[in-house]
Amino acid sequence: MTGAFRPVDPAVMRRAAVEAERTAFKSALDAALRTLAAAALSAALSLGAWQAWRWATASPAFALNEIKFSGLLHAQESELIRRSGLVLGENLFRVDLPRVARAMESHPWVESALLTRRLPGTLVVNIEEHHPAALVQLGEKSMYVLDEEGRLFKRAAAEDGLDLPIVTGLSRQMPRPELQLRLLGALHLLDIWRGAGYAVSTLAEVRLDDDGYTLFAHQGDGLQEIRLGSSQLPLKLRRLAQVRAALARRGEMAARIDLDNPARPDQAAATLADKR
Repeated sequence: MTGAFRPVDPAVMRRAAVEAERTAFKSALDAALRTLAAAALSAALSLGAWQAWRWATASPAFALNEIKFSGLLHAQESELIRRSGLVLGENLFRVDLPRVARAMESHPWVESALLTRRLPGTLVVNIEEHHPAALVQLGEKSMYVLDEEGRLFKRAAAEDGLDLPIVTGLSRQMPRPELQLRLLGALHLLDIWRGAGYAVSTLAEVRLDDDGYTLFAHQGDGLQEIRLGSSQLPLKLRRLAQVRAALARRGEMAARIDLDNPARPDQAAATLADKR
């Protein structure tokens, strides 16, 4: 089957090219107009926001008139305010919250500080303090406070009013990893002591020996030395209760109880206290 070839009319081609060019121009113009409109709107919003911020940071309506603290037990509000540099009457929006938080966290008792603005003029400060677990003696005259995370966070002072067991047998010259490991071991022992039903307040001293633990616990009017060693601590503390109960039935009390007998782990040796 054959057919005659018909050439395209040049006029039709020109009209098609003009129409395509017109469509492309219109699309580009629409896109440009949308971009300009978005830019104008953004500029207007930015200008409005800037003017609103300028007004808010200068308005006396947002003057700082109250600082509310929560979570304080050892740190004092007045000391934290002094460290922070906060001044009543300053504009609440101009308070640099991260800087103020860092300043409050420089207090030895403060682990973290979270600050929140409460309009129109209140600053809410939530303080998380270190939770003391024990005192740690490093050297003859150096006493520090150990928190529940195993951190020595401050020097102990009489005004702290802490009635906690003292961890001894450590040296400032110990390599830091070894010191940290032994401090965590002491905290673990306190957990075991508590889990065995004893009050931590009855512990006067936890001595970290090279081969284990020796405790000094309040009993009656004196201190009882308890040699634990380093293994099977929960079992040994249950045995301690049995030894104490057996002595109490006889009207006696031990000055020293040795629960670390590798040859006879099922036995305990007791040195009786002098009767008065």
